[in-house]
Amino acid sequence: MQTRIVQMGAAIAAVALALMVARTEAFAASDKESCSTTNTDVTNSNAHFTEASCEASTGPPNTATAHASGDGASADSDAEDGSKAVSSASGKNTKADSKAEDGASAKATASGDESEAFASIAVTGGGNATSTATGGATANAQIETAGGGDAVATAKDAGEALSDIGGGGGKATSVSSGDKSFADAFSDSGGAAKATASKGAQGRGTARAAGCKATGSGSGAGGEAGAECDNPGSVVSAVATKGSIANGSDTLAPVCTPKNGGIAKVRSPMGNCG
Repeated sequence: MQTRIVQMGAAIAAVALALMVARTEAFAASDKESCSTTNTDVTNSNAHFTEASCEASTGPPNTATAHASGDGASADSDAEDGSKAVSSASGKNTKADSKAEDGASAKATASGDESEAFASIAVTGGGNATSTATGGATANAQIETAGGGDAVATAKDAGEALSDIGGGGGKATSVSSGDKSFADAFSDSGGAAKATASKGAQGRGTARAAGCKATGSGSGAGGEAGAECDNPGSVVSAVATKGSIANGSDTLAPVCTPKNGGIAKVRSPMGNCG
């Protein structure tokens, strides 16, 4: 009898342990949330402060999809009036927000701890906004005024990228890599702007007229490359490496200041340097 009691006690202990392990595994896996809807508003969250929110009740049918994983991760998608919004946040304290309306499409993807991605088109006229942030970076793509366009922002390794379309369409593309790097692209009225920054530099591209192209590419700590066009059809480019400075436009004379053995180069309707 004593042997049976011991065996039964061991069996009960084994079952209790198995249940505890199962509960622990289930809790550990519960840092993931998702949602998808075409005509309602849905929010899912858990004890890990992970949250996925989808809003699609305004002017349906819409498409709102969100995925979040990791402690403190947050993904929020808001689609209105026949639009599509997709967000994905993966990693501790990551954040991805997308908002689209009037037939527009917005996609925000953040991966790696502390990364943040924002894609927003909160005006009429449609368009596309896409942001991708990895490795603790911040990326923001937005269309602020009616008229559509295409805004793309990509940032990695603690860099920051901003792509902004002011109105009347156009294309803005920014790419940033590395801590303290900042790429800023702005376009409106059908212009095309591109900005690239790496290794702690700033890159700016500003295109304010139909058919004009502005490209700024900077690399190296303290470096700066800025290109701006305000006249239809103009083409302006600026390149700065190793912390050099290069600024050009289609209205002012170019400025080139090479540093640390780097390159400072401008090509513009107002002249070239470097």
